[in-house]
Amino acid sequence: MNWWKPDDVREIDFNRSFRGYNENEVQEFLEELASQIESMVAEREKILQDNRELKRRLGEKEEKLSKMEAQMEEWEKQAEVERELAKRESQMLLKEAEVRAQKVVEEALERKKEIEKGYQDLLEQYRLFQIRFRSLLQTFMDSLEWKEKDWDMDTKALEKGGKEEKEGGGEIARFSFQDFQNDNRLRKS
Repeated sequence: MNWWKPDDVREIDFNRSFRGYNENEVQEFLEELASQIESMVAEREKILQDNRELKRRLGEKEEKLSKMEAQMEEWEKQAEVERELAKRESQMLLKEAEVRAQKVVEEALERKKEIEKGYQDLLEQYRLFQIRFRSLLQTFMDSLEWKEKDWDMDTKALEKGGKEEKEGGGEIARFSFQDFQNDNRLRKS
């Protein structure tokens, strides 16, 4: 389609005839038509220029959108990798915590065994102390009974009026708490 240019319209020349149109009116009409065509051409050029600008901007926006979509895909991949790493790290931390907890439990059980063994040793020492103490008390009690018998014999001898000396009578075993402590010291060393 060929567009009329304003200068083409202005240069149109009609043949003249006797009963033809008024030449001034035709010229005015052609001038008006040329002006309208000129404004339409200018408007068309402006529209085409705007269209080119809008297409350019649309291309830029599409390019930005494409870059943003690519960046979003990259971020999604990176986020997935980060999630996987976090999951693995949390699993490792959980395993470490379980291992440490197991170690703490084992140490606590071992400590419990040591305490129980210490307790049993203390009980055994207490029983041994009781036996020794009872033995000491029994020896002391026997010594007191023997001494009383000895006094009874001395008293009877005095009553009879005779002062007889003892011959080869057993020596009274005398024990004291200090003797018991000395005995324990010797056993420890």
